Amino acid sequence: MVNTLPPNNVSPAKSPRVAFYPPPEIKEKLEKLASLERRSISQMALLLVEEGLERAQKEGKFNESKHD
Repeated sequence: MVNTLPPNNVSPAKSPRVAFYPPPEIKEKLEKLASLERRSISQMALLLVEEGLERAQKEGKFNESKHD
């Protein structure tokens, strides 16, 4: 299971912000999933990003990268 809040013991107010502009259908699905899991949209987005990054790491996508 992915640990989401707070990441690295950093409060959400001190975490860097990232914005993205999803198409309406993606936003609707994100809102629905967040509601079903009783999370905010931001919490749900963070969880999904963390899961995607964890999967990429398991697939070795970070092991040989020269970029951080």
